[in-house]
Amino acid sequence: MSESPAHRAATAARSVDRLFGSRAFRVPGTYLGAVAFPHPRRGPWHYWWQAHLLDAFVDAAARERAAGHADDAARCRSRAHLLLRGMAVHSGGRVTNNVFFDDMAWLSLALGRLRHEDVAATGRTTRQVQDEGVALARRLESGCDRNLGGGTWWNMTRDYKNTASTAPVALSFLRMHRVDEARELLTWLFDTLFDAERGVFMDGIRMVAAGSGKEVTAVDPHVYTYNSGPALGAALELAGVTADPGEKRRWLSRAAALVHGAAREFAVPGPHGAPVLKGQGGGDAGLFTGILARYLGYAAASSDLDAEARETARGLLGVTADALWDGRREFGPDEDFTRPGAAATPGGRETVAVFSPEPAQHTNLAQRTGAPAELSTQVQAWTVFEAAARSADR
Repeated sequence: MSESPAHRAATAARSVDRLFGSRAFRVPGTYLGAVAFPHPRRGPWHYWWQAHLLDAFVDAAARERAAGHADDAARCRSRAHLLLRGMAVHSGGRVTNNVFFDDMAWLSLALGRLRHEDVAATGRTTRQVQDEGVALARRLESGCDRNLGGGTWWNMTRDYKNTASTAPVALSFLRMHRVDEARELLTWLFDTLFDAERGVFMDGIRMVAAGSGKEVTAVDPHVYTYNSGPALGAALELAGVTADPGEKRRWLSRAAALVHGAAREFAVPGPHGAPVLKGQGGGDAGLFTGILARYLGYAAASSDLDAEARETARGLLGVTADALWDGRREFGPDEDFTRPGAAATPGGRETVAVFSPEPAQHTNLAQRTGAPAELSTQVQAWTVFEAAARSADR
């Protein structure tokens, strides 16, 4: 019997927690995801990987709460709160100590969802979640101005405005009920960086020779899976709060175009022939496809979106989750998974899994023997499974 979407998501949650969980500088009461498994002695700091890890713990908490598993839901929420503390410790005391607006936007979105999940489960949230959320909102606001016509800067250098910052900032503002600001950001994004023929976003627009008085702009035409994700989510949510019927239809049409664009531009033949979302590599790119999958899950569950777009999103997400699950490498948690032939421990004992960074390929092909598994690619797979589980419940 095929495992349920919820079982797959729970397996991924347990595996990431078991394999990557650590403390921030060994400080009690904190949590961080190690950059790789096995854990390196030293590793780079990836703030935004931790933000998506926190978002995944919120996914798991909501799923477990909906299933009536109060203790498991509480454990996932606790992990999220410890992770927020760990991020603050690693960032020098406040999570706003960051120069990238997209990094802070991802955490803002995750904290908004954590606050909502806390209230749904217990009726309240913590002062740290509230305070850091307010501080992040102020920082995000400071990254938006009229230079280059609108949008959000990528970082404090302020010479590049991109989809990766503008889309999640717009979505974050929407969830703060700052609808007019969100609409302005999204309108600029679609007017400036959307390739309507392909249904995808170009990466950004750069100011060349900034400060010289002879500035010119250049568009970066690169296309990445994750840029479609939060823009899709923001278009759906803006449509949901828009009273004007014509404007509502326009945003829903744009959301549908992004779904179909993802199916055309970001899908490859899967292990069984059906199209699956393609991965975009390791490192930072190891998160890209998971981010798109999160928002395809919202599209699949949207009652406003047209049936064809919903089914396209649901089908692409479901087949991608199937491929990742079928291509996992499962093993005992104390076993060296990097050795050739590592497999599930017999006898029904606990196992954990490592998932492929490329859904179309089995882990044994995509994960080089002897190479560590990266946190980014495993959070990506977990996010896909959580999105598929949410979609299956609708």
